[in-house]
Amino acid sequence: MWGYELITGYVFINTEKGRTLDVVTEVANIKGVKTACVITGTFDIVATFEVKDVKDVGEMVARGIDSVDGVSLTQTAICVKCCLK
Repeated sequence: MWGYELITGYVFINTEKGRTLDVVTEVANIKGVKTACVITGTFDIVATFEVKDVKDVGEMVARGIDSVDGVSLTQTAICVKCCLK
């Protein structure tokens, strides 16, 4: 973006029944993923990421997260402004 900022965001993930704990471990090891957490609510897992370029988001999701056995759906949200405390 400005030559020094990283692109940050979230990938919300649904898994096949009984696969969540296996999937979260695999997702946590994908390049660019900073955290992967099992959550309550509509989605099973949320992964936070930081990458250098927007094309890296596509690579991380399409070739990384979506290819993990047991992932049934992903939804990606890219941060447009973050405020730190």
